[in-house]
Amino acid sequence: MKPLHLAFVWHMHQPYYKDDLTSTYLLPWVRLHCAKDYHKMAALLDGYPRVRQTFNLVPALLAQIDEYARGEAHDLFLNLCRRPAGELTAEERGFLIRWVRESPQALRVQQSPRYLELASKDAAADAYTIEEIRDLQVWTNLAWCDPAWMDSDPRLSELKAKDRLFSEADKDALFAAQLERVQSVIPKYRELAESGQAELITSPYYHPILPLICHLDSARTASPGIQLPDRRFSHKEDADQQIALGLATFERLLGRRPTGMWPSEMAVSESVAGLTAQAGLQWFISDEDVLARSLETDLGRDAAGRVFAPELLYQPYRMEREGKEVAVVFRDKILSNLIGFDYYRMSALDAARDLMRRLRDIHEQQRDEDFLVVVALDGENAWEFYPRDGHDFLNALYTELDAAEDIVCTTVSDFLDAYPARRQLQRLHSGSWINASFDTWIGDPEQTVAWDLLAETRDWLEDYAHHHPNQYEQLAGAWREILITEGSDWFWWFSRRHDSGMDAIWDNQFRLHLRNVYKIVDAKPPSRLFRAIVDRQGASPQRFPSALISPIGEEDPAWQRAGVYEMTSGFGALHRPSGLVERLFYGSDEETLHVRVDVSRPHYELFDAGVALWLYLSGPPLSDLEAKEPTAALPMPVVSSADLGFEPGYAVSIRFDPESAWLSAHRLARGRRVGTPLFEMEIGPVRNGAIAFSIPFNVLGKSGGEPLELALGVIRDEQEVERVPPTGSIGLQVPGSGDRVEEIGAPLKVLLVSAEVLPFAKTGGLADVAASLPKEVRRLGHDVRIVMPRYRAVDPGLLHLTTVLTGLEVPLGAQTVTCSILEGRLGEVPIYFVDCPQLYDRDGIYGFGDDDARFIYLCRAVLTMLKPLDFIPDVIHVHDWHTALIPNLLDVLYADDPDLARISTVLTIHNLAFQGVFGFGSLHLAGLDPWGLIKVGEPHLDDVVNFLGRGIHFADAVNTVSERYAQEIQTPEFGEGMDALLKRNAHKLHGIVNGIDTELFDPEHDPAIPHHYTAADPAPKALNKAALRSVLGLRDEAAPLVALISRLYDQKGIDLIEQVMPALIHHGIQLAVLGTGERRYEDMFRYHAAQNPGQVSASVGFDHHLAQLLYAGSDMVLMASRFEPCGLGQLIGLRYGSIPVVRATGGLVDTVQDFDPATGQGTGFMFEEYDPWALFGALVRASETYRHRDIWDRLVRRAMSEDVSWAQSARRYVELYRAAMVSQRDRKGVLPSAHLVG
Repeated sequence: MKPLHLAFVWHMHQPYYKDDLTSTYLLPWVRLHCAKDYHKMAALLDGYPRVRQTFNLVPALLAQIDEYARGEAHDLFLNLCRRPAGELTAEERGFLIRWVRESPQALRVQQSPRYLELASKDAAADAYTIEEIRDLQVWTNLAWCDPAWMDSDPRLSELKAKDRLFSEADKDALFAAQLERVQSVIPKYRELAESGQAELITSPYYHPILPLICHLDSARTASPGIQLPDRRFSHKEDADQQIALGLATFERLLGRRPTGMWPSEMAVSESVAGLTAQAGLQWFISDEDVLARSLETDLGRDAAGRVFAPELLYQPYRMEREGKEVAVVFRDKILSNLIGFDYYRMSALDAARDLMRRLRDIHEQQRDEDFLVVVALDGENAWEFYPRDGHDFLNALYTELDAAEDIVCTTVSDFLDAYPARRQLQRLHSGSWINASFDTWIGDPEQTVAWDLLAETRDWLEDYAHHHPNQYEQLAGAWREILITEGSDWFWWFSRRHDSGMDAIWDNQFRLHLRNVYKIVDAKPPSRLFRAIVDRQGASPQRFPSALISPIGEEDPAWQRAGVYEMTSGFGALHRPSGLVERLFYGSDEETLHVRVDVSRPHYELFDAGVALWLYLSGPPLSDLEAKEPTAALPMPVVSSADLGFEPGYAVSIRFDPESAWLSAHRLARGRRVGTPLFEMEIGPVRNGAIAFSIPFNVLGKSGGEPLELALGVIRDEQEVERVPPTGSIGLQVPGSGDRVEEIGAPLKVLLVSAEVLPFAKTGGLADVAASLPKEVRRLGHDVRIVMPRYRAVDPGLLHLTTVLTGLEVPLGAQTVTCSILEGRLGEVPIYFVDCPQLYDRDGIYGFGDDDARFIYLCRAVLTMLKPLDFIPDVIHVHDWHTALIPNLLDVLYADDPDLARISTVLTIHNLAFQGVFGFGSLHLAGLDPWGLIKVGEPHLDDVVNFLGRGIHFADAVNTVSERYAQEIQTPEFGEGMDALLKRNAHKLHGIVNGIDTELFDPEHDPAIPHHYTAADPAPKALNKAALRSVLGLRDEAAPLVALISRLYDQKGIDLIEQVMPALIHHGIQLAVLGTGERRYEDMFRYHAAQNPGQVSASVGFDHHLAQLLYAGSDMVLMASRFEPCGLGQLIGLRYGSIPVVRATGGLVDTVQDFDPATGQGTGFMFEEYDPWALFGALVRASETYRHRDIWDRLVRRAMSEDVSWAQSARRYVELYRAAMVSQRDRKGVLPSAHLVG
């Protein structure tokens, strides 16, 4: 009887983990699988010469192995493990513990008593000693070494025997051995191929699902009702490119051209067959379910698992496509899945014998035919569950096969050469190895978003390439990023069927590659690419408070409006909740913090289990003087400020006895194990699983506007077993605002740092704020100074600048760049200029290829100059992304500096759309690269270097330019992809409306208007209206005159105005337009002006004098903005008695009160919905009110009496500076400074 031919096909694949723009490998699995699996699977064949096999090596994997082998791979995880354990920061230790430490259930963890001990240890970073961190660095790599190699290599076996207390030299030996193993992988496969013992085959380069790349609609072949993305995606040319790139890389690295292909995920279709034939490949592989669907039959199996029609499954098929012939083989899914998913549960020998029995059953069915049984599966991941990483099973199986005469191990190509495919396959079903469909990679909502983003980015790039055909190098890099994001793994993890425990990393990395498309060609990525794909609505563990609450008892409905952290969601594989605490509610009214903890057991069971709860709260520690008083010893575990994000100054314990629960509050000393008792009370029995209590803010030393952070620890037998939230803290802002009594009159030292300051440099409103605010704060008695770059337009001679520092050495990456510091005056405010000609002596302010270096340098120079200038500020106030790294630098690089470490920081966001997003190299320039992209899972900090995001995270206080806008930017609509980050930092987020320079905008003295007037006597305003009409050629009539002074873009609501223009004209309202922007809107206003002379005027461009006359001569100023962070036009309108007609958004809400005819109160007219007829309704209300002259005159006087100066805003900023100082004190646990104690 003829022997049975058996072809093993092992699939070796890892996704593309590298960010090409930063040359950083963001995940370590290629390196670790090289040490554990890739070399092992090839080397095992050395002992079994008759066992011949086929290996599929995915080209993207080969390329990554090659880069590691050449020593050119920058591996984020490897770098942290290489670093001396004693030099790691708390954050880096936390990263290792969170992402590198494995579950104690993993077999490779259990092989070492020490690793099992570390994996089972409390996850708090400061719970690990330096020796434990070093042992963790070793074992997380040593455990990933092939067990047989570990036993045979003395370097590794000695480390295994040592088990603990490793040295840094031990690490060096381990990583040297690991590199050698990586370097041996590709040569070993070459050796097997040259000897004929193995066939090597390829895949498409980045492992895409080829049928979906060719035609996304092909998903409906197997699943007609599947939900597909709105955007069409059909790019057969990309599929062809993926195959061609794979073949080229395969041939370059392995020295031979493959004859076979494993389509990614065995996903095939008619298009794939044609592409395979066209590429000159001889065969490809798929799954038996795809064969059954192609033949429109059910292959079927008996009770023993034997196929009813073996002649259909165990033979190759031929297909004629694209004028060429190609063969296709189909795997036996039962045999393949037994190895992949079942045999690890059996002893190695029993499993091997079971497989041999099944093969011999097939042999009996063969008779006189020549069967080819294909067993094809993943060659790396299955062994995670086998003892000794599968060695025992594979050796037992290979021993049987090597001795067998009735079963011959062959390669697919050798079989096809000897027994060419005879049966024609007329139709190839579109499907994969999973249920003969593509549902795993398409159809879920998150997958739909991902495919849409890919399609949108690809369409954009295709259009860009059409218009910029000569940018060869940049376009090649951008197209490469598209091909990377076509890989199957992204969509696998976006499926709701799979949870990697690292979904946030996959999500961020996918969008990073899409953003790279834009960045490579120097274009701005759309904000949608900064927004997480994985839907966190409903799955998010945290809900934020929706209103102030004053609950009475645990069952009060007010808790429904509280914030809540759910412990039943939001955890990855490494952090599972203990189940003792189910949720934590939190909220407040103006005077009191309210907390509710929902527990899973009654108080007496918690007592029996030795459980206690500790609520940590931010605040100042006891001073040395206070600590001398009698204090209580607290049986509280030491927690790390790096874990909490703040240094706890207060602690509330909840303890249980058989009858009740008891609460006691303490103020903590520096060591946190002693404290002063504040109060104690009985909570009572735990009913309905809820414990509710309240603490007055004054007990916690908190005032209105200050941040408060808290975290709950679950303690069992004096060990923390759970934290809510697992890392970081929950924050809220104490309602209200106002100075502490002891702080009034205490002068502050403030340094304001800005990229632009009026009149020296200006592109937007930032320059106005940076010029006006310091003057007002200085008038309040504070020492305020400004810093900005000395651009080319800043003439030292003309401005009488003096040099106060020369040769200041400022680090920038690996070099030191010198600069000078010049000093001038802005009114009475000192202003410093950083004079570095090579960075700033240029025409213009922004838009240069080295903008990251230019503004990193500004940040570093500011901090470097402080001591030589003998000016150490209490607060550094930074603005927008250009200076937002200063809080990060202070927190990390200057953490141990006794002077600079005490500086507090405030970040003001003027324009959220510009975030300063750069590659990993910018961290090197800033000196932050040792800390790397270490906020994994936190959007916009972990996957890219986002200057503004880092500022939001590290600043002690953050504000934007109106209270309404501070709320709006916490939503996806306005958040520019930063909404989740801003919401998590809402406790330190404030809104302060800008003012205007009332000396510049003064209708009583304005030289740009012909007739001056005041709130007490606004009558001359009518003369300005007549003058304006004369200038613009408008009719002199009783109709109201509306001014539109604006940039002409959709954001400003011009699309609404366009829709209501006919109605507005019909109503008789006069309109005077001044502005520039989109050509279609300029032309639209010109058209209406031409069609309605005397009623509509259109002045395209900008004229300062005309703008002032418009404010002075118009009756109303129109601002219909879609969103408006602050707005200045309405403030100027109020100052000049031009009544604002505005949409209810951003700063417009905060500065304009809608007119109420019943009470006569209000300063303008407002509409809510972004709708043209809502706008028209507001204009009609305003024009009808205008007809009642007495009412209108009172409205004008009231508007002009509004305080729109910087004085009130400046006082709010001083409060914010003090709140930042309190936040910094709480976060770092320092005692209050003299400025806080009076």
